[in-house]
Amino acid sequence: EGVVTDLKYKALIMDTVHNMDVVQQLRDGRIRNIYDWLWQKQLRFYLESNKAVIKMVDAQFNYTYEYQGNAQKLVHTPLTDKCYLTLTQGMHMGFGGNPYGPAGTGKTESVKALGSTFGRQVLVFNCDEGIDVKSIGRIFIGICKSDAWGCFDEFNRLDEAVLSAVSMQIQVIQDALKSGASTLTLLDRKIEINPNSGIFVTLNPAGKGYGGRSKLPDNLKQLFRPVAMSKPNNELIAEVLLYSDGFKHANVLARKLVALFNLSKELLTTQQHYDWGLRALKTVLKGCGTLLRNARANKLEISSNYEAQLVVQAARINTLSKLTFGDSKRFDGLLRDIFPGVDLRDIEYENLRQALHEVYKEHHLLVSDTQV
Repeated sequence: EGVVTDLKYKALIMDTVHNMDVVQQLRDGRIRNIYDWLWQKQLRFYLESNKAVIKMVDAQFNYTYEYQGNAQKLVHTPLTDKCYLTLTQGMHMGFGGNPYGPAGTGKTESVKALGSTFGRQVLVFNCDEGIDVKSIGRIFIGICKSDAWGCFDEFNRLDEAVLSAVSMQIQVIQDALKSGASTLTLLDRKIEINPNSGIFVTLNPAGKGYGGRSKLPDNLKQLFRPVAMSKPNNELIAEVLLYSDGFKHANVLARKLVALFNLSKELLTTQQHYDWGLRALKTVLKGCGTLLRNARANKLEISSNYEAQLVVQAARINTLSKLTFGDSKRFDGLLRDIFPGVDLRDIEYENLRQALHEVYKEHHLLVSDTQV
């Protein structure tokens, strides 16, 4: 129950922060008319004839009440708003959505978050070379018959021949959605189509750093509305997540933590397993929240310096084990520069140490402190 309550509070805080930003934009723009662009481009909910509807610019959708659990909310950034606007306009015109960009920029998560907002079930399929036309056709049939969205992750990992054939199936589905037809023919089967279904694809760039990706054929490109997910606003995301976890000095800590990751990417050696992107940053932020909750459970006094100490501790716990010996020394040096006055305490694994000692005894082995 405590975990669910925490999720609710964090979701409310994130929504409040976003709503404050929207209100500030409207005030700064001196908006007085509901038809002004700054208001029209917001994702808005209305109750019309006892039906919940969602509007964004000239697009309108029905809310479908497909509750998928109390999932963690996505932090709203300008990039998220741009993605939502492009996807909703694409659906309004009968097309699919195509967020593209490097890994860890929130492509799949944005589609899932938008689906959750619309009350849709979002099914994510990871594409690879082993998927053939019939397999993906059966998935399309399932999506059409339910009011779910299908998100095909790394769609350009499919073979070029499969991509060309799949484009014909997607064309049939989109034509049915545009015309408002109740049935369509797919894989020589006549099936019913739900008007709330949708198809989305996400792409990593074809070329250096992303092996096994091919470029989409032109006949497939024109079926989706593209949106570039280039560089997420890591500082804003970190600030909102820290605020939602209860950090009072989140703005300063977020700025320092993002600076730490940027400098680490530039100054540390290049290793294949190193990741200084948004995924690694969110792992550290999650650790920060856990440490703060533990400190509050132990009724410790939380000062600004103690908050910084928790952030440093979370960064070291989640990062040092991945680094080479030389890079770990450089990483600690960066921490001392960015968080001056914060003591870099050794990471304590007392519970793990005790568990190891018990396992040693169970197996009648001698305990070696160097191994532990």
